[in-house]
Amino acid sequence: MSTTDLEPGLLRRIFTEAPDGVLVVGQGGQVVAANAAAVALTGYPIERLIGLPVEELVQLEARERHARLRRTAQDEHIERPMSSSMTLTLARADGSLVPVEIALSALDAVGTYLAVVRDVSERVRITDRLEVSEEIVLLSQERERIARDLHDTVLQRLFGLGLELQAAGMRAEPAMADRLSAAVDEIDLVIREVRTAVFTLGAAHREGSIGQELGILLAQSSRLLTFTPHVRIDGPLEAVLTPEVRTEMIASLREALGNVARHARATEAHVEVDAGEWITLRVTDNGTGLVDPDRVVRGNGLRNMRQRAELLGGTCTIATRPEGGTELTWSAPVRSAVQRP
Repeated sequence: MSTTDLEPGLLRRIFTEAPDGVLVVGQGGQVVAANAAAVALTGYPIERLIGLPVEELVQLEARERHARLRRTAQDEHIERPMSSSMTLTLARADGSLVPVEIALSALDAVGTYLAVVRDVSERVRITDRLEVSEEIVLLSQERERIARDLHDTVLQRLFGLGLELQAAGMRAEPAMADRLSAAVDEIDLVIREVRTAVFTLGAAHREGSIGQELGILLAQSSRLLTFTPHVRIDGPLEAVLTPEVRTEMIASLREALGNVARHARATEAHVEVDAGEWITLRVTDNGTGLVDPDRVVRGNGLRNMRQRAELLGGTCTIATRPEGGTELTWSAPVRSAVQRP
């Protein structure tokens, strides 16, 4: 059956009830007919849409170019099927822009056109989200690669350089030996900083990783502290940390930073985690120190942290630093069984 065999009433129903917007554009470029979907899509009431120059439905900066293209299409009877590879923009009555696909069909020899307009906003949103997801994956992969390169090349060279300087110091004069020893200490500091960078690059953005959990905790704490604590990770934390130790360490770190925020009146704090056969967490600040040590020892916060460490066979202590502020040291063996009461 061809379209010529269809009854006029059925054709009108197809036009009226089509899910896509349908516009009939006359030779002069004015809309001469529109269905309900076109009214909803454009935001113009039907009495304003009929007679509206079709260029009014194009974003302002493209209207002049669109008018030229429309006249050419009408003169040369150019038709265009709907294609997902070509996303256009429709300007609604309120000035907002909607991404659309448009199919064009010539209705007669004098330039009357049928334009079928489809709203593809949801598809564009999904595509944008996919592109962002792909960028995140690529960024994560690049971070992992940089972390591997730092670990496999930079750290090994620093280790080698430190050993060579130590050997040279053993043969050097006392004054030179002191300078070489200071250089070795500086290399050790750089190695610890690179290890922290390797850990951050490799783990901080993996879903469920200890790096991500630490990052979230530090971000939350910084709102209470009004500053961001400095962090240093030394050793293969992700590899050696067991779920039991991870749970208790994170809870203790949260308690420790909360205490700094509530009591220390500090402007700076450092979080250091050393990973080996034991996990050692140190939290230091430049605050007021232990004004009342007995009260701190009796407090629930320190008692909770001590119980968490002792549950794992570890320890937790807090002391005033000689230079001011406090230092909390929490440690536990990474392979010990949890001691349940």
